[in-house]
Amino acid sequence: MNAFGRFLARGWNFLRNDRGDARLREEIAEHLTLLAEENIRAGMLPEQALREAGLKLGSVEAVRERYRAEAGLPFIENLFEDCRYALRQFRRSPGYAAAAVLTLALGIGANTGIFLLTYTILLSGLPVPDPGRLIRYCFEKGESDMDLSYGQYRAIEARQGVATGVFAWHDDTATLRRNGRAEKVPIALTTGSVFPVLELQLALGRGFPAQAGESGVQTGALLSYEFWRSEFGGDPSILGQALSVEGHNVTVVGVLPRGFEGIEKDSSPFDVLLPLSFDRILQPVGAMIDEPGAFWLTVMGRLQPGETLSDAQANLSSIRNEVNSAADPAHLFLTGDGFFSSYKLAVESGRAGRSVLRSRYGRPLLVLEALCGLMMVLCSLNVSLLQHARIIGRLQEFALRSALGAASGRIFAQVLAEAVLLGCGGLSIGGLIGWNLAKLLVRMISAPGIPPAIQLHGGVEVLLFAALVTVGAAIMAGMWPAWRASHTPPAVYLKQTTSSVASRRLGRWIISAQVALGVVLLNIALLLANTLTTYLREHSGFHADNAVLSTLDMNDAGVSETLRAGKSFEFLRRVKSMPGVQSAALLSMAPIDNSFNSAEFYVRDSEGHLTVNHQIWQESVSEDYFVTMGTRILEGRAFNATDASGDSTCILSAGAAAFYFPDGGPLGRTLSTGDGTEKPADQDSCRIVGVAEDVRFGSLLQPAPRMVYFPFEHERTDSAAFAYTTLAVQAARPSLARAAIIHSWGSVFPGAALPRMWRFGDAITYNLSQQRLLSSISGGFALLALALVATGFYGILARAVLEQRREIGIRIALGSKRRQVVSRLARSTGISVLCGLVAGAILTALSGRVLRSQLSWIEVGNDATIGVLTVIVLAAVLVLAFVLPAARAATVNPMDAIRQE
Repeated sequence: MNAFGRFLARGWNFLRNDRGDARLREEIAEHLTLLAEENIRAGMLPEQALREAGLKLGSVEAVRERYRAEAGLPFIENLFEDCRYALRQFRRSPGYAAAAVLTLALGIGANTGIFLLTYTILLSGLPVPDPGRLIRYCFEKGESDMDLSYGQYRAIEARQGVATGVFAWHDDTATLRRNGRAEKVPIALTTGSVFPVLELQLALGRGFPAQAGESGVQTGALLSYEFWRSEFGGDPSILGQALSVEGHNVTVVGVLPRGFEGIEKDSSPFDVLLPLSFDRILQPVGAMIDEPGAFWLTVMGRLQPGETLSDAQANLSSIRNEVNSAADPAHLFLTGDGFFSSYKLAVESGRAGRSVLRSRYGRPLLVLEALCGLMMVLCSLNVSLLQHARIIGRLQEFALRSALGAASGRIFAQVLAEAVLLGCGGLSIGGLIGWNLAKLLVRMISAPGIPPAIQLHGGVEVLLFAALVTVGAAIMAGMWPAWRASHTPPAVYLKQTTSSVASRRLGRWIISAQVALGVVLLNIALLLANTLTTYLREHSGFHADNAVLSTLDMNDAGVSETLRAGKSFEFLRRVKSMPGVQSAALLSMAPIDNSFNSAEFYVRDSEGHLTVNHQIWQESVSEDYFVTMGTRILEGRAFNATDASGDSTCILSAGAAAFYFPDGGPLGRTLSTGDGTEKPADQDSCRIVGVAEDVRFGSLLQPAPRMVYFPFEHERTDSAAFAYTTLAVQAARPSLARAAIIHSWGSVFPGAALPRMWRFGDAITYNLSQQRLLSSISGGFALLALALVATGFYGILARAVLEQRREIGIRIALGSKRRQVVSRLARSTGISVLCGLVAGAILTALSGRVLRSQLSWIEVGNDATIGVLTVIVLAAVLVLAFVLPAARAATVNPMDAIRQE
């Protein structure tokens, strides 16, 4: 019989174990009877004949064990037996089982939750054939990267030689009108080459032609599979029908495959796919497709067979100058001293598509994964201590079993089975903890005012990861206790005492390991918390945490160009008149939005000296802006009603004023647009009427830019300025501000979809989401680590006091003072604690270097203070854990201790 046949036979015998065992007993009885009959015929008495037959046959139980090993599956049988025995042990000690399961559940849940988010953002690939062959062209600088301009896309498409094709993609939103109602829906714009590059097999209809959307206006549209099923019931007759998108009719020509939701993970799944040229309809004035300095397109390609990512990078390096020249022929952005001259073209893997979250949170998530690993080790060590404490109490049992012939491997497997069952219990609870933790993290990293963009994908990979973590934690927690139990000498039982030497050495190396890990986790948590506090403490220039901001998109509202300014100010007046509203203002760009702006201004003094800067942030604001956003005016005045019709005026930030007028006195002087090479027209110059404090307008992580403010009222004739603006509202409560916006919107823009709204404080929170995410998680890990270190330290000391109770009583009876007993107990564990502190300090220094190499924004300079604080906090926790066992040792009654022994 071959090996597979023997395995099947063993499996069948295992399933019929009771019947096979009964047959074996019958055969053994028959053999005994035959041997006894032979002995009787040889002249023996019946009792003697039966005894001699048994001696000749040997141990019946040994025969049965050998039969089971040969005919069944002993490993599985033993595993079942060990699990049943472990469950009986847990029923006897439910407190121990609950503490161990909960400890492992916290570690497994943290690891699973972080990995679920990591897998969703970093690891999951696009649902297209062979996504590993996809590449993405990007524009990077250090840790950050940007999309490309339309000019760069066309230049790369014409010059690259390693890809089968290249396409451009952009996610957006548009107003879809159906059945008499208007609804804001997510859309995507792309080139026709997307279909062959991604190898998409459409569910229905056809795609765009290869060059569709790159010149002229294309009217074709494709629907996502989910949108087609939910809104049109999967009706195939949708082909050829017209949809009204932004007031333009587009013809449905196809339906995309099931599961394809786009290439940008951070955006909501799109409903309608349109040609790239539709951008000119979304933005009739200043369309990004026509702006050489607009970096808005995700550009991807598919490598030809035999080509690699390195080949693509080498190819791009060889054509970089030609691409930049073709994309920026006037040399305004990409070359010389242009704003983006420090950014470099690069190629990266496009397997997972485009993700801003991947760029922003890739390294923080890897740091969290490392912290989770340390946390899991600490949890496993704590459970190992709990299990070892129980093993010490059962040493006589294991010694007796060894004396009776139990193999050390069986005892080892039985104790390890207990740890595995504890791990399975931890997995069942930890899975729930991990899922909710991942959902909480998604909310933490989502932009304010919009639903979370990413959907968690918990597939087989996540389940496999959780299972591996569980098995690893169980083995780590059970290995030492299992070895200790399986190597218990029978002499321990024969002497009727526990191993005093083992008790004194109980877990000393685990104390050191726990203290070292506690130092590392606590130090990292304090370092990240210090960084977050520093960013929050530094003044942003705004005092408007409860202000509510809202986007005003005149295209979505269906307002013609000639009416934009009037409608915007009408909306502003209605909001100001609502109950509870204290002030409101319009501004051209939302603050703290990770955006950037650049314009060129100059000042010429009376002697003709020119001071010019081409990286000035230009912002248009309405009359009450500085009051609404809480930005102080340091000199002069804010804008008022006279600025709307009089000469052009402006307000400088303190940094801009110091740059242009280092000698002071900016009020009443003139600031002009341009580089000073040409005489400015009257409309290109403005009179400075005030100086405002510096604000970190783009991001709290960046220095305050030099800014110049212009009155919005002075730009009524510029329809482009009012195409997309922001409204800021300060009210007694944020809810009143939201209500005022909603009510006024319905009055001024009836039938238009409600705009996005968010609290300004939420924007600050989101801007520091990296720092908050890491600080919150590491802080939670640090608190858990302190609790585990304290409980582990307390458990070891309590066990040591209990086992040495008689020795302590004798010492006190012989004249030792109570404080000497406490001092001796402290010395017995002090070396372990000191070794843990030294190891922790070394690991902290190494982890700090690694952390700063991954996270460049971490504050430097307070390492010594944080290190001292770490030692103080950990020492305080250990002292608290030491107090109760020390008090018990000091209050031992000598007579009671000796009588009890």
